Amino acid sequence: MLVTNLEQMEDIVDSNKDLEWNGWDVIKYKNSPSAQFNKSGAFRQGKWYTKSVFPLTEKGWSIPNSLAGANV
Repeated sequence: MLVTNLEQMEDIVDSNKDLEWNGWDVIKYKNSPSAQFNKSGAFRQGKWYTKSVFPLTEKGWSIPNSLAGANV
């Protein structure tokens, strides 16, 4: 799904505890004990997570439909 509106993306991030902002990019964290061995692993809040980054492009943010939920 392509999100082209900042307000819509803010609503999506606010309604999903696994998402957060990093500048203009959106990051999704998924709890995974084996993430320490993964190149996309990140240690935060005392646990290992895999991290997926959805960067802002000239067209907007390209995110999976499952993250949009009821905000579509």
